[in-house]
Amino acid sequence: MLENSKAYEDILSELENLRKAYLDLKHAHQETLYRLEEATDTIEAIRTGEVDALVVKGSEGHQIFTLKSADQSYRIFIEQMTEGAITLNESGNIVYCNSQFAKLAGSNLEKVIGQPLLKYVIPEDQQLGQKLIDSAWENIDTKGELRLVDDGNPIPVQISLKLLNLDEGICLSIILTDLTIHKENQKLLEEKNFQLGIAELKAREQNINLEAIVEARTKDLQYSIEDKTRIAEELNANRLQLQNILATMAEGVGIVNEEGKLVYANPMAQQILGINIEEMEEKIYHDPNWQKIKLDGTPLLKHEFPLFIVMSTKKPIYDFEIGIIPPNREQFYISINAAPIVDENGNVTGGVATFMDVTNRRKIIQQKDDFISVASHELKTPITSLKGALQLLNRIKDNPSEQMPKLIEQANKSMDKVSLMVEDLLNASRVTLGQLHMNMSTFKLSVAVEDSYQHIRAIDKDKIKITGDLELKAVGDPTRIEQVIINFINNAFKYAPNTEEIRVSIFKQGDLVRLEVHDDGPGIAAEKLPYLFDRYYRVDDSGLQYSGLGLGLYICAEIIKKHNGKIGAESEVGKGSTFWFTLPLGN
Repeated sequence: MLENSKAYEDILSELENLRKAYLDLKHAHQETLYRLEEATDTIEAIRTGEVDALVVKGSEGHQIFTLKSADQSYRIFIEQMTEGAITLNESGNIVYCNSQFAKLAGSNLEKVIGQPLLKYVIPEDQQLGQKLIDSAWENIDTKGELRLVDDGNPIPVQISLKLLNLDEGICLSIILTDLTIHKENQKLLEEKNFQLGIAELKAREQNINLEAIVEARTKDLQYSIEDKTRIAEELNANRLQLQNILATMAEGVGIVNEEGKLVYANPMAQQILGINIEEMEEKIYHDPNWQKIKLDGTPLLKHEFPLFIVMSTKKPIYDFEIGIIPPNREQFYISINAAPIVDENGNVTGGVATFMDVTNRRKIIQQKDDFISVASHELKTPITSLKGALQLLNRIKDNPSEQMPKLIEQANKSMDKVSLMVEDLLNASRVTLGQLHMNMSTFKLSVAVEDSYQHIRAIDKDKIKITGDLELKAVGDPTRIEQVIINFINNAFKYAPNTEEIRVSIFKQGDLVRLEVHDDGPGIAAEKLPYLFDRYYRVDDSGLQYSGLGLGLYICAEIIKKHNGKIGAESEVGKGSTFWFTLPLGN
């Protein structure tokens, strides 16, 4: 079990690697010492004349130097040595040195010649250097280690000194070998040797405790697997929960990368934008095929787009509304909340946006704006007429004439029109506030129709024909139902002025009573029928606008809704229109 253990094999492998490193460094150290001894012996052989030629390997290959001209050959050889070579006179000054020593001394040959050797030794080693020089002058072959001065770290060298008896006199021959690499190898060797000892100690400790460690790690592994399984299950549950949240959100969620490419869109985002997963992979938020506009209708430039802003400023934005005109689709509006996605280093890696379709909200706002404009115009017309009539009446009050009855009638009509508009506004407000109250009773619908005649603005009331079961009773508020009937009949006269007859039909429909108002006017286009009972909606025919606030049918729909009835319209262009409602049947 111990030999098959992964930890045991790792320790043995590390131990073997350390042993190999130790042997390699030891061999390199011995090789360096051998080369140093060889160089020293070569110099001595040249000095004593034991050789008459040298083979030297240089940058141009092997070269043979004879010693016929000993001085010249000696100098050539010395210059090509990798060791520093110098000659000292009895004063301790350098009378000769090769280029390698000048390099070690960090100077050039001209500046080194004539200088004392100890000048290039660090102060801490100068006493030892003087001692080695003194010993060599006593004709004793001397070796030692010194450190030369350097701008950075001192250079360790081995110095070998020998007394020379030349024609010029007695001198010292000194060979200096750079020990920098040797010292580094020696230090590394010591470190590896120390590590080897530590590794051996650890190996012994591991051998003693390996079984306990394996058993403990087996238990830890079991616990770790259980923890990882539990964490994975929790992460998966959180992921599913997040997916469910994103899938059921009423807002669209889109994520783009730093290039602006759409990398995620939840189902609602796909629905709002009208894209699928395959199309999403090709989309960028500033797709030129999708025209974006501001609320004022001007184009939205790339640098004005919400995601561009948050990714360039690193600041979120909220409720930023834009219009979008995609290819082959109608324009729609969205409200965007966006924020940058930032990594742990503060770099923007993308952006996330939540958005919702606010087309209906934008339409309502536009309808309100249009309504204010229409209401101002519609109220201004009768008020101006009333004001003019009153001014004329004021001028002729002392001299009554035949114009006075016409002016009074004109003033009353203008006042009635203003009153009806104000009543519509008040009723619309009551609907919004939930204050449109009903006084329920049982009444005949035919009676409500007849009572509505006095409030109908049309002049020719003989055009109105009531048919059906005139004895049918309904449950409701007679006054409010009369208001609906008045609106239906007035609209028939208004939008079908050339119709010969306005037919009002009353009949039973199951447990309900139904009333219909039919005209033979130009009819209403099919695409406009769904919006007839919307607030502020005004029907136009062939580009002609009719007066009104667009509240009448909306109020009628709310009144019928309060009665738990239904309301609707049926029409075909060129064949007239039928407006109808149903009420609970009364006894």
